[in-house]
Amino acid sequence: MAENNPTPNQNEPQPTPQGNPAPAFDYDKLASLINGKQSVAEDTVLKSYFKEQGLSADEMKQAIGAFKEQKAKNTPDIAKMQSEVESANNAKLTAEVNQSATLEAVKQGVDVASIPYVLKMADFSAVTADGKINTEKLTEAVKKVLDDIPAFKAKASENAGGVQKIGGDGNGTSDGTKQNSSVPTKKWNRFNI
Repeated sequence: MAENNPTPNQNEPQPTPQGNPAPAFDYDKLASLINGKQSVAEDTVLKSYFKEQGLSADEMKQAIGAFKEQKAKNTPDIAKMQSEVESANNAKLTAEVNQSATLEAVKQGVDVASIPYVLKMADFSAVTADGKINTEKLTEAVKKVLDDIPAFKAKASENAGGVQKIGGDGNGTSDGTKQNSSVPTKKWNRFNI
């Protein structure tokens, strides 16, 4: 006779439970339970240690309070640290945006003295996304300011890009004009004519 074997063979497929949802856990409640157990265990260890040291009940309470206070001081404030890191990242990103915008303004022909004003007037709110600078939007922001106020661009004669003369021309004049020929010049020769 064939017997019903409650243990399945290794070759037979295992039946999967149908309709049994996984139990839902409240992770905040679990974390608070664990923290509660840890604090109770910590208190028990501290009480037994101070009892071995021969402290009275009041002295134990004071010592435990001092220990917890010292522990709280030594525990870093994670929220404060995260806000400081975020603030530093924002400052770094702002500096990078200003640097890129300055270079873009120079490329657009903005007078060097006008660059700070262009940077203050430009709307860089859409320039950064996910901590990265979108150069196309940065260029658009600088162009918009220059379109609105074209006086920020350097004049064509100032930005000619050629060599600008500095100093004299070697003929004794500093303005580049020839000496007046009607003024007699002294010749030095043997006869002094």
